[in-house]
Amino acid sequence: MADDTRTRLVQTARALIHGSSYAEVGVGDLCREAGVHRGSLYHFFPSKEAVGLAVIDANWEVLKAVLDEAFGSEAPPLERIDAFLDGFTGMLTAARERMGTVPGCAIGNLALELSGQPGGPAPDRRHPDRLGALLPRRRRGSRAPGHVPAGVDADVAAVRALAYLQGITLMAKAYDRPALVAEAKTAVRALIGAPAH
Repeated sequence: MADDTRTRLVQTARALIHGSSYAEVGVGDLCREAGVHRGSLYHFFPSKEAVGLAVIDANWEVLKAVLDEAFGSEAPPLERIDAFLDGFTGMLTAARERMGTVPGCAIGNLALELSGQPGGPAPDRRHPDRLGALLPRRRRGSRAPGHVPAGVDADVAAVRALAYLQGITLMAKAYDRPALVAEAKTAVRALIGAPAH
């Protein structure tokens, strides 16, 4: 029963925040929409910021499913990156159909809002670090096509690619065009030092 209440609070917070913004959603709004008393919220979360961090975790689980599908295949690494970009584009497209507009990056948007809160906690930094999995390490001596070139620092390249993806996702939101993410494949390859298609 307690887990159900916590889950309901997080799911309700996700819907409210992504429908407007973290700043616009009050604790009272959240409790009313979730059908719980304030005491129940504070039983699970010491603050509104803690609810926001739980929403980031929930958003990570959604994104992780897209990552797992793309990177769980036996395809060459660069094809897996392309598959992730297609999957992420699909996620943004589905959100657009549901919400009427491209919402942008659910993790990046909320992390940015939380980091700007006076006295608020810094968002959990582990999620972007996990995206280093975008660049599977090249096996020593491998010259197989579709692999990240030798000498490329995968962690540094992943940060460059992630920064670019955050920017292109922001543009997809501004122009209401999720396809901008899928069209970024050549740019992402250039950022990680890989050959174009």
